[in-house]
Amino acid sequence: LNKRKQITQRNFSYGFSLIELMIVISIIATIALASGSSYRNFGKGVEVNSTARGIASDLRHAQSNAMANVNSEKWGIHFVNNTTDYYEVFSSPTDYNDPLRVTESTTTLSIGTEFSDPASASTKDIIFNRISGTTTASVVSVILEGKTETVNVSSLGAIY
Repeated sequence: LNKRKQITQRNFSYGFSLIELMIVISIIATIALASGSSYRNFGKGVEVNSTARGIASDLRHAQSNAMANVNSEKWGIHFVNNTTDYYEVFSSPTDYNDPLRVTESTTTLSIGTEFSDPASASTKDIIFNRISGTTTASVVSVILEGKTETVNVSSLGAIY
């Protein structure tokens, strides 16, 4: 009877062994790491998408002002890819370099976000003609840790 009681107690021990706990903790850590990376990548995708949408919105604003003949001038955006990437919404009788140019607003890209088009250490202007809203076909691309979004502008002024 005593022998049977000892065998029963050994077979029905309660609790977890150290090995079992370490396996469970390592599984949980792996899942947390994988989901954390996915969440971070998702966040970067949302941020770069938001930046591209902001650029498209500002392009539409500049085009709208040109079509409405606001200030009787052309309207456009001057993109700068430098140590700090930014762009300016402006109006001008001719182009960005005109001394009568008026800058309406300046937007700086968030830290880590940069232009891939225009290329590094260069600028690009997208200028909409008065009344018609047409322009030269162009592309602006922003990138953040491998996530890229592109804003296209057709010669007829379609922005997508």
